Amino acid sequence: MNALRKGMQILYKTEETLIGLLIIIATAVLFSNVVLRYGFDANTSWAAELIRYLMIWITFIGMALCFRRGIHVGIDFLLNYLSKRMTKLLQLVVNVLSIVFLIFLGSYGLELVLFSVGTGQITPSLEIGMYWVYLIIPIGCALSILHICVLTFQLLTGKEETSLNNMSEGDSL
Repeated sequence: MNALRKGMQILYKTEETLIGLLIIIATAVLFSNVVLRYGFDANTSWAAELIRYLMIWITFIGMALCFRRGIHVGIDFLLNYLSKRMTKLLQLVVNVLSIVFLIFLGSYGLELVLFSVGTGQITPSLEIGMYWVYLIIPIGCALSILHICVLTFQLLTGKEETSLNNMSEGDSL
């Protein structure tokens, strides 16, 4: 169990670091492009494309991060009027439906990756393989499914309060 906890902590830190790094890169490129455009009347053709692709990556990794933290948009109004057992059942149903949706989305994303690899599609300005853009779809879905499974396990075992998100070295699963 210590190896599982350690692996999950590494995954969590990697997700957060990657999102932060991608946001910093997107901000720096956007700032540089604005300075070039308005300060020097020059423009880079690749900046808008890179920022678009970085935002796609940030979105899909952020989706997984939101699932992990349980901060996706939800309607708590209904939960306030349900019993604890019904609330748990509803959360379980929502988790299962989310996993089903993410499986479909991830498999479609994988098809896009394989298609773009097979056809050799490249991006217009950056001239990188389009599969790099599409690759985050199955990755983000897999990460989200992992986090939903952890949350569902916690829900079923009654360990909702002891989340893996806030684990320290001395905690156990």
